[in-house]
Amino acid sequence: MTKNIWAGLIALVLVLTCGILEVVCLSKQYEQLANECTQMMSLCQEEKLTVQDYNAFRDKWMELRELSELMLPHIDVYELNLRFAEAQSYAENEDYTQLYAQFCVIEELLHYVPHLMKPIFRHII
Repeated sequence: MTKNIWAGLIALVLVLTCGILEVVCLSKQYEQLANECTQMMSLCQEEKLTVQDYNAFRDKWMELRELSELMLPHIDVYELNLRFAEAQSYAENEDYTQLYAQFCVIEELLHYVPHLMKPIFRHII
């Protein structure tokens, strides 16, 4: 009986530890991408953003997206996918006004989505 209790406690600690590490790591990656989004917004305002710059930024999102889909609600990740897809066409057409608007939404979502990962009492209820 005590072996089962100890095994259960060890499993619980392992699951909690992995969950906390996952939240911390993903939050840091979202923060880094949000900072890069701010840089993209500056380039966009100066009308110096190239398609290659945008594609490099989008590639970083694609890497983060693969990790995110394991833990986050797909609707939130899907919204970011849509924004990146729209921004792609604006970058290719050099429509900096629309591209900047998409970057504003992307930046907001990059700050908001990690908030959803945290097991806050309000999220549980």
